[in-house]
Amino acid sequence: MDPATVNSEIVTPVIANAQPAVPMATAPNPALADLQDIIHPDPIGAWPWAIGYWLVLALVIALITLLVIWLRKRARDFAPKKAAKQLLNQLDKQAPSYVSDVNSLLKRTAMSYLSRDAIAALDGEAWATWLDSYLPAPKRQRIGHLLAKRHQPTPLTLAEANELHELAKAWLASKAKLSAPEPNLVQAKGYVQASGNAQAKSQAPIQPADTKQPEAQC
Repeated sequence: MDPATVNSEIVTPVIANAQPAVPMATAPNPALADLQDIIHPDPIGAWPWAIGYWLVLALVIALITLLVIWLRKRARDFAPKKAAKQLLNQLDKQAPSYVSDVNSLLKRTAMSYLSRDAIAALDGEAWATWLDSYLPAPKRQRIGHLLAKRHQPTPLTLAEANELHELAKAWLASKAKLSAPEPNLVQAKGYVQASGNAQAKSQAPIQPADTKQPEAQC
């Protein structure tokens, strides 16, 4: 018989209802019996803070404290000028004594920051030059001319009174720290020291709220 014919007649047996292979049971490993489940650490909370957070908090508190102190000092330093602005607005521009009232108000305000010896006896061109040094450049060389008219019998015109008001307001609005006039400036302007009686008058107590009092050595 032909081998090819024999091979073609071979029928592969079909296994009915074949069952899947069942794995062989393995014995448990005794070494694994002693192992425990993995224990996760507790989640990190927001408290207590790390040292870096405390340092930042301390720095912020220090800065806020310094800012409050600076603001209070600034408010205290500008309190006399703020009060002087209110008094300036209350002055009557058409009053014959308006120039003298403004001059006296500026002097009392200056003496709130500096000694009376340095300010009370200033007069004339030396006084005007010192005032000009705290005015904006476009507003200089005018206040002295207007204040000098307090010695004249003719009062200021309304335009001049308004100009003097704006100049005094600008001087009071200056944020620059006031300093005593230099002695060489006073001497260069031909200033003569006040007499003993005038100096004694300048030492008298000042009433800031009264703008109608005679000015000391003005």
